Amino acid sequence: MNAEFAAFKEFKVRWQRSYKWADFKVSDYMMDAPREAVEALAGTLFSKISGKGEEPSYPREMRDYVTDPDFARFKQPIYLRRARNLTRDPRGEVRDLEESVGRLEDQGLLVRDPQVCLTWTKEPNVRRVGYCSVLMKVVAVSKIFDTEMIPEFVLDYVVYHEFCHLMLGFDPHGKGHGPEFRALGERYPRRKEAEDWLNRLCLYL
Repeated sequence: MNAEFAAFKEFKVRWQRSYKWADFKVSDYMMDAPREAVEALAGTLFSKISGKGEEPSYPREMRDYVTDPDFARFKQPIYLRRARNLTRDPRGEVRDLEESVGRLEDQGLLVRDPQVCLTWTKEPNVRRVGYCSVLMKVVAVSKIFDTEMIPEFVLDYVVYHEFCHLMLGFDPHGKGHGPEFRALGERYPRRKEAEDWLNRLCLYL
């Protein structure tokens, strides 16, 4: 058996196994985790590969570690250095993501979190126009929206969509867009209109 930490950009665990061996690669964001968190994760992984029943994606001890506010505070800079397609700046050439958050806050849709890093992507991504790292508290929006050609309310919807992930918090089961998420998304007043815009432009969240 081989187990080691690996410098993944995202927080993740990879493993391979055969009849005689197993290989584990665990995100190096766990390198300074408490011993009990690492041991609990190892126990869960062994349970998974041995087929001993349905286990949660991540054990409680590990979830407590990665959802502690200090985790994002210390790991976010590492994440941003590894995310090569991010400007690390909320200010674009035309739009400002901080202003977008301000408009959403004025509508009572979210509460600003100073720990969240807002950033544009360097390239105008079209297949994934926004994404969020809940653990690292990073919200990234495609550069394609940094234009006056697309209305502000469409940009605001994309930002709100990503903040919905933050509001729901870390999901150890990775369900992503479940019923609770959809219910939050429906609070956006111009959701249907914004989604129509995205569909016409062939842009996807």
